[in-house]
Amino acid sequence: MGSYILTLPFEIIAQIFVFCLPPEDDALPWRTEAPLLLAGICRHWRDAAMATHELWNTVHLSLRPRSVLKVAPLLDFWIPRAGNLPLSMSLIYKGAEWNLEVTDPEAPQRKLEALLKEYAPHWTSIELMPPFPTRALLASPDKDLASLKRLVLRYGPWAPSGNQLARGFSQAPRLRELHMISGSPTILALPWEQLTTLRLDNSAPVECVRTLALVPNLVNFTATIWTASPAPSIPPLTRLESLTFNLSHTRGPALLNSLTLPALHHLDLDIEDVREITSVTSLTTRSPCFLRSLSIRVGTHWTADYFLQLFSALDLLEDLDLRKAAKSVDIGLVLLKMQPHLLPNLRTLSIRRASAAHEDAELLADLLESRWNVPETVSLPVQMTAFRLDSPLVEVSDLDRSAVLRLARLRKEGMDIQIRLSFYLWFPMSLRPNVH
Repeated sequence: MGSYILTLPFEIIAQIFVFCLPPEDDALPWRTEAPLLLAGICRHWRDAAMATHELWNTVHLSLRPRSVLKVAPLLDFWIPRAGNLPLSMSLIYKGAEWNLEVTDPEAPQRKLEALLKEYAPHWTSIELMPPFPTRALLASPDKDLASLKRLVLRYGPWAPSGNQLARGFSQAPRLRELHMISGSPTILALPWEQLTTLRLDNSAPVECVRTLALVPNLVNFTATIWTASPAPSIPPLTRLESLTFNLSHTRGPALLNSLTLPALHHLDLDIEDVREITSVTSLTTRSPCFLRSLSIRVGTHWTADYFLQLFSALDLLEDLDLRKAAKSVDIGLVLLKMQPHLLPNLRTLSIRRASAAHEDAELLADLLESRWNVPETVSLPVQMTAFRLDSPLVEVSDLDRSAVLRLARLRKEGMDIQIRLSFYLWFPMSLRPNVH
């Protein structure tokens, strides 16, 4: 094979070698991965790999203090082989490292700072975990970060004091995504008007609101909120389309009361009680937004009134994802079956069970049939076309066999039904290929 490939035109060999590259998010590869692996096969392969500039113009670095001291020779070997192709470089720096024995403890910091400056025009993504160079963050960059699109910072002891701003990333004309882990993003001097994606972890509602007020063109916002303090209202975020609150039960929904999101299409959050449902329905009324996709974690004690209040406010909803759904979700399914005017535009329904449960196959079959074969007496603008069920344990008794057959028939008629079960207590082998 090694000699045969050398009979191909160089352009074909180069393309084959490019297909051997690891995924883009992998760190700078070891000798067991392309392109270093290709260059180590034989002299002819080495010559071909060295002459293929596309193998060398992308660099992904994952560094710790020890490795940042050693990366310069590798980059000196790697980067010249990109020829005249534009470089694309990404960096992940994890400052903490045990048993680091160096004569000068500040040497890794200086090396990282020099690395950031030397390749400033080529960084496309930078992730810095503390400790990292304070001076590189506080001082304005000597060169524009002309290619930087994504920035991830975890706060450490470097945080500026008083009114001092961190200006290290202020000159980044292509920056679109910011991810902050702890601390206050407002101490960063950034081109805020450019950002379209923002993620804040370990943040307070007040800090979220202050940051959101700086980002007028935000499209996607994700937050992990650990306090429930109230936050002031801010002007409408006219471009925000997707909003996600992680691990924020009783905190994320409360923040909704401070926001007006007329362009909101997707919402993802946990809801436990009726007050949190009210914050969602109030948002859709206040904005008003046309919510198309909703992903929620249904509370254990949800009643029919809870579901009714939520569903009644979401006439335009097309995709409903019920995450870690408790048994109470069946109450909502009964409502959707009995009252077709609820969620009239629903096209896709997903249920992801939190724990083992006996699935009510009859209920599922009744609901899907009612939304697939819509009676003439019912005026529904669309029919449901897709259903997903992800359950860790399903028991299907003899009484459920007819319901399973009905689900298989719906799938045969064209409804996209996907049921993933971790364990079968009883399920007919003949039906498993039809409902999977």
